[in-house]
Amino acid sequence: MTDLSDRPFFIVGSPRSGTTLLRFVLSSHPRLYVPSETGFLPFLGYDGDATLTLAQAQTVLERIGTLNREWAGLVDDVETFYQRLPDPSLAHLLDALYRRKVAAAGAAAALGRWGDKTPGYALHLPLLARLFRTAQFVHVVRDGRDVALSAQNKWGRWYMDSYYLLRNWVRHVEQARQAGQGLPPSRYLEVRYEDLVREPEPAIRAICDFLDEIFQPTMLDHTRLAQQQIAPGGHVEVWQPISTASVGRWRTGMSPFWQKAADRIAGPTLAASGYELSGQGAPTAAERARLLALAAKYALTDGARRGLARLGLLTLNRGKRSK
Repeated sequence: MTDLSDRPFFIVGSPRSGTTLLRFVLSSHPRLYVPSETGFLPFLGYDGDATLTLAQAQTVLERIGTLNREWAGLVDDVETFYQRLPDPSLAHLLDALYRRKVAAAGAAAALGRWGDKTPGYALHLPLLARLFRTAQFVHVVRDGRDVALSAQNKWGRWYMDSYYLLRNWVRHVEQARQAGQGLPPSRYLEVRYEDLVREPEPAIRAICDFLDEIFQPTMLDHTRLAQQQIAPGGHVEVWQPISTASVGRWRTGMSPFWQKAADRIAGPTLAASGYELSGQGAPTAAERARLLALAAKYALTDGARRGLARLGLLTLNRGKRSK
């Protein structure tokens, strides 16, 4: 398989970790463009090195449009699109499709590089690293307790108690980190959300160095671009300038019980990520019983969701699927 024209990059992390903020920071660079979440890459059914026939390429394009309606209709003449691929592989088909998405958006980065910001891809780094052999990955890590609070405030779904959200945070962080350890340093970078918002310029410069891009002052104000692209009801928090206002909210937003629970559920990952534990002490007998009940609920919920995912009935970005 021939090399892609340039290195794609992926922003990943547990949902509500600041990946949207970083999307707009990087998209404020004149050479970089990151569309809204894609969600379809793990569900296309082909290996990156697979040689696709014209019929298979058309099937993949249709599948992408079904999984994410924002990507439907980008290719009018599939045969011409297919014939112009430098290599009839899934990786080159996707590279060409992302570039069409950039051009369709009228982005100034049409001659630069494309990226992808889909938090859930934190669970699929090995697949993406095989699919795009030169891809780079920026893993955003945020304090899991603040992540849990943010997710509950944003979505408030019945199964999203703090137990579920903390376990989900641990899974995303640990799986992405483990995959990253198998990649060379030139392909994997871990960025703490707290460092990004406390000292934006040094953090952004470090990300630019990793991506081999020249830092641009425009990256320090992402708000204009975010206000143009994020509609009311979306991630409107990125309409605002970078701020530390949400750092450490768990200290006042979590009850003593949930602070103790976080130490037990996510303590090793929190500590390994440089976060201080609550120091609330061991849970009481009644609190241990409550944790057991929450663990049972989590096992049932997580098992059901994994089963639906294996059947293809639960994929990323369900809200963007074509009806």
